[in-house]
Amino acid sequence: MTQTTSPEDLQALLEPVKKIAYQAGRYIMEIYDRGFEVEEKADNTPLTEADLAAHKTIMEGLTALTPDVPVLSEESKPKTFEERSSWSRYWLVDPLDGTREFIKRNGEFTVNIALVEEGHTVFGVVFAPVLNELYVGIAGRGAFRCRNEENLDQPLDHLLQFADSLPVEGTQTKTFRVVA
Repeated sequence: MTQTTSPEDLQALLEPVKKIAYQAGRYIMEIYDRGFEVEEKADNTPLTEADLAAHKTIMEGLTALTPDVPVLSEESKPKTFEERSSWSRYWLVDPLDGTREFIKRNGEFTVNIALVEEGHTVFGVVFAPVLNELYVGIAGRGAFRCRNEENLDQPLDHLLQFADSLPVEGTQTKTFRVVA
């Protein structure tokens, strides 16, 4: 039997997930500001202390929040297809999307957390720590960009009062798609 999250449950989950992403972003920025070393993963992609700190923060937060929902993270030990194919609901995480940009110190990196049900993303948050911008997507409610530093610690309903609904004015010719 599959489990579908109600709109009310999505709303209840999103507030703590936003806080998890924000905390991971703060750890990333602490490391970004003080310097870091770069390692190489088995697949020849870069790995930094910031990747691991964000991964640990997100894994601990999501596991405490929803212990029955598996987490698929870029920095976790790979799961077999057999294991993953039985998941009807799971978290999909890239704790530091844009590690190469992080290393270049150009500020173009994000923290990505999404909840996937039956192969469809039902909500997610993307936090850009350098810009201090939070992007929120909720199935049936829309996607929003929240950009007010003093408001990012506020509850989601408060944030959405000041958020830009996507697509943002002047960008209608561009196609936006969240890929999980």
